[in-house]
Amino acid sequence: MIDKLTVGVAYDSDFDKAKKLIKQIGKDLAEDPEFAPHIIEPLKMQGVEQFGDYGIQIRLKMMTKPGEQFVIRRRALALIKKAFDENGIRFAVPTVQVAGHEEAAPVAANQALKLVKPPPPEGQAG
Repeated sequence: MIDKLTVGVAYDSDFDKAKKLIKQIGKDLAEDPEFAPHIIEPLKMQGVEQFGDYGIQIRLKMMTKPGEQFVIRRRALALIKKAFDENGIRFAVPTVQVAGHEEAAPVAANQALKLVKPPPPEGQAG
């Protein structure tokens, strides 16, 4: 059974580091007595699958005995999450970037506060 996985990472991710981490995870899984008998080809990164709106999709694959791919995939994904977090590789998530003048940020924040915080009653300081 060939199991293909796709993982989204931020555009500024270190792909060489990600590839090395994934290769090591594949090696570790293939040496784990619980999973080794069920792995035919270890997990490896195939490369960039596509450029997305929020990040780059990388393709991974491994070959397992039929029916065993699900438990191995779950373990692999947990190990990838841990390794990426520990090595500064961020997963792709929707973000918003606001561009403008430096003075615009405080002004925008003050306007937002006025919308959610009513002014104090007459005669009281805010």
